[in-house]
Amino acid sequence: MDMSTTKALLLAVAAIAVISMMDASVKSLSGDASTLTILFFRQGVAAVLLGGLALYKGSHFPTRAQLPLHFIRAMMIGATAFAFFYAVGELPLMLVTAIFMVAPILVSIMGVVFLKEEVTKTLIFGTILGFAGAMVIVFGGSNGADFSASGDLWAWVAALLGPFGYALSIVVMKSQSRQADATIITFLQAFFIALVAAPFAVVQLDVPSLDIGLRLASVGFLGALGFVLYVSALRNLPASVFVLTENTALLWAAMFGFIFFMEVPALTTWVGAFMIIAACLSVGRQQVRRTPKR
Repeated sequence: MDMSTTKALLLAVAAIAVISMMDASVKSLSGDASTLTILFFRQGVAAVLLGGLALYKGSHFPTRAQLPLHFIRAMMIGATAFAFFYAVGELPLMLVTAIFMVAPILVSIMGVVFLKEEVTKTLIFGTILGFAGAMVIVFGGSNGADFSASGDLWAWVAALLGPFGYALSIVVMKSQSRQADATIITFLQAFFIALVAAPFAVVQLDVPSLDIGLRLASVGFLGALGFVLYVSALRNLPASVFVLTENTALLWAAMFGFIFFMEVPALTTWVGAFMIIAACLSVGRQQVRRTPKR
């Protein structure tokens, strides 16, 4: 039975908070473990937890014909997660989060490209404003891109390309969220990513200390919890409404970045972020008006 819209929105905000805490944990691990090692533990631990939960609930697995789509989406999420994890290891947490906030606009653009939705003036305006906001973040202030440093260059490339994969996975996930239980969706996602990442992670893996091992495991736990909440909220909200809750990630990232890493965002980061938020809200408000009342 579908939950109320208010409860679904609160669930979505809670999901973003938990995932933002996981992002902060990933950043804290970036100096102690490789990006692939973090990705493997994040997905491997989540797969074990979610697999056990799926068995306990007696969840029904998708049909064999549906598995390829789950695998494709898992690879999208895996690539996006790798890009994000690498970027936050090199760049301020809020800055990377702000850049990833262009994803809702990309969702609307992909709706035009793949679903043949209408191109409107609002979408064009939102796209231009969102892109301008991203450029203000990238090139403005003390946190702006320094392309003279090779490490920063690849971090910026990861930060800028990641939202495209994330937006595409949102479109695919929306079609899947009514075909399977949230636990099964997130289990298959974690399992497939861990399976593909395992050979690469093993090559780079050093036996972690107890402290680092527990921190790696906590990333998997937070990721599993966050995405169960995430998919549960998504199946009860239109995608265009759901992605608006992503805006709260900016506040969580700013708070966790300051508390744990003493990161103080530059003024241009805030300006660019609010330009992106304004673009998302303008596009999202139009989509909400078009959403049939249930």
